[in-house]
Amino acid sequence: MNRTHSIKPIVFALAGWLVLSAGAQAQTVPSWQSGQSMFNGSGYELPKPPAATSPMPSVPKPTAVDSMGLPADAPWIGSSLNLNELPSGWNEEFGLSPAKLESPILDAPLPDSAIESASYSDVVASGQVVESPPLEEEVVSWYQRPWVWMTNGWTNHAEFGLDGSSGNSDTLALQTGLEMKRKTDRYTLALDFDYRQASANDVTTEENGRFNLDYDRLIKESKWSLFGKFGMEFDEFKSFDLRLNLNGGIGYYWIRNDKTNFVTRVGAGASKEIGSPDDSWIPEAVFGVEADHQLTSRQKLKGKLDFFPAFDDFSDFRLVTDLAWETLLSDSDNFSLRLSVTDRYDSTPQGALKNDFYYSALLLYKF
Repeated sequence: MNRTHSIKPIVFALAGWLVLSAGAQAQTVPSWQSGQSMFNGSGYELPKPPAATSPMPSVPKPTAVDSMGLPADAPWIGSSLNLNELPSGWNEEFGLSPAKLESPILDAPLPDSAIESASYSDVVASGQVVESPPLEEEVVSWYQRPWVWMTNGWTNHAEFGLDGSSGNSDTLALQTGLEMKRKTDRYTLALDFDYRQASANDVTTEENGRFNLDYDRLIKESKWSLFGKFGMEFDEFKSFDLRLNLNGGIGYYWIRNDKTNFVTRVGAGASKEIGSPDDSWIPEAVFGVEADHQLTSRQKLKGKLDFFPAFDDFSDFRLVTDLAWETLLSDSDNFSLRLSVTDRYDSTPQGALKNDFYYSALLLYKF
């Protein structure tokens, strides 16, 4: 047998083993120890070894916390802690102890009606469960209540009109007023005030004003209503300084909705003319009709007539008529134009004219 042939396989096997061992050893030796270097212009230098890093040990889930809210038995207490690398347990428990919260010491739940009618301290003292303290309630002082009532549910407007001339005669006419109205499902409350003044050549030719307060309340769910009226009127060119009238009675709504209202009234009362030759209270009846209708989204028509005859003589009477048409001036809901006519008739004017007729174009500002 040829010895040379028998040795070759052994030699080849040893060579292969040496090659594999060298390759494995080369993989475990860092590159900076393997003789590799970089030329820096004047010589060769070996790269610096990278900083050694060690993974942060896993932290067991804490079971108790100290006074600062930190786990009492955590292994990092007394050592430095990298806050940018919090343990995964903190992401789940937000750093709090997994211990359950203590159960409430109170028992049966409290009804909502009882909670609304009692204070929080009273509820706790009664031994009831309250999941969380109630929110702070809005406090409305006594002086805020009238203002809240006056600003909710009202339709109000101020009106102003002015005309004049200069030349052969200097004239100036001014009219201003205020109307406030509150309408609900049960009642209607209306306040109306207007003032007129006119002059020619610096001489006052007209000055008068009136104030009316009307209250109308439905009787339960019917169309019948009870009403009350109070009025004041003054006129520098009448025989009285101030006229008062107070009336009340019953009315019937033929139509009452958001678009159209039509009501008739009948009642009784009395009137008094202060500063006139006869300033006694005069008993009188009252018959009235009032209507308003929304013609379009921008136009409205209103009318009112009140007839006040004296009980002892129906030929002695007063008649007040008002007609008005309103339209919006622009896309705003605040400014409107009103064209109106008013007629005041008194059958016993005591030396003055019986009839006063007024017409006006007014600018209305609603608020």
